Amino acid sequence: MTRTTALALASILACGAADAQTTGSEPAPAAPAKEKAGKKAKRPKPSVFGYVQTHYRHSRDTSEDGIVDAPNFRVQRVRLGVKGDVFPWLSYDVEIDPRAPQVNGILRDAFVAFHFLPGHQLRVGQQKTQFGYENRESSSELYVVNRTELSDTLSRGVNLRDIGVGLLGHRDLGHGWRLEDAITLVNGAGFNVQADDTRRKNVWGRLGLRYRDAPADLTVRLGASGATGDEINEGADPLDPEDDFRQDFHRLGADVQVDHPRFFVSAEYVRGANEDPATGERDEPHGYYVQAVGKTRWRVGPLVRFETLNDDFRRWTFGAFYGLPKEAFRALVNYEFRDLRDGERADDKLYVWAQVRF
Repeated sequence: MTRTTALALASILACGAADAQTTGSEPAPAAPAKEKAGKKAKRPKPSVFGYVQTHYRHSRDTSEDGIVDAPNFRVQRVRLGVKGDVFPWLSYDVEIDPRAPQVNGILRDAFVAFHFLPGHQLRVGQQKTQFGYENRESSSELYVVNRTELSDTLSRGVNLRDIGVGLLGHRDLGHGWRLEDAITLVNGAGFNVQADDTRRKNVWGRLGLRYRDAPADLTVRLGASGATGDEINEGADPLDPEDDFRQDFHRLGADVQVDHPRFFVSAEYVRGANEDPATGERDEPHGYYVQAVGKTRWRVGPLVRFETLNDDFRRWTFGAFYGLPKEAFRALVNYEFRDLRDGERADDKLYVWAQVRF
């Protein structure tokens, strides 16, 4: 190799080493500003959920009036909802029923929830009023087609939902115990009514204890509920506004649920008072129900429920279920034996019910 060639080769190698050192020491290029901004703007995707309930109802002419409803198929409920988190401290929940027979029944839940308190959420908007067990539970997770008369009358106001604020949550006490608390302050005029019809607000609340034995897969809940407020009573003729009057009400209730892999038991008792402040007329409605469900490893089992209201109505429900409360597909068979204590019978009803949830 000549001297000239050796010097040229050394110069090339030296330049290559310098270039390599310079390249390795340079920082990685910064991400474009638009890309960074896009990442910061991302929000958690909303969750879409819902269910469809259908049933076939067959009424038996067991009363003495000679009138009986025709058998029919029905879409009982459809729920479409969306919920999600906006920030760690703020979420939302909106739910509609597109099959509602009236426009004012389409919107169901519609609230935002603030998560400032540990284990609690503060709901603002349209929501369920908090009282007892059965009304707070979703119909998609019950073992019966119809709620009790107790739940449809004494354990709610004008509707199951109302507009206002609610504080719901729990606090762990240790050793499987948990304190549950829920309270709602609402207008009292019912859902989707944008103007309150009285100046007084209604309060519904429940305080409960939950015991959870994880190894035995056993959950026991005990609760006490209370409510006070007023509402507009439609009087004898719901279509005639002239006989409407304001009614003050008070409610006290107790509930219990025991959930085990082989059975589920629930019961509620409610006593109340209704008073017309203009005339002083007062009545004290009361009632209770007891329900027992048997479970098997095939997710099918029998059920029975007895309910009574105001000593003049009682109803037995016998039946069977397929599918546990949170499963995607469920089916129920219910036979309602309706007995009025004044010696009359109402028409018995048979339901064959199916549900798909997503």
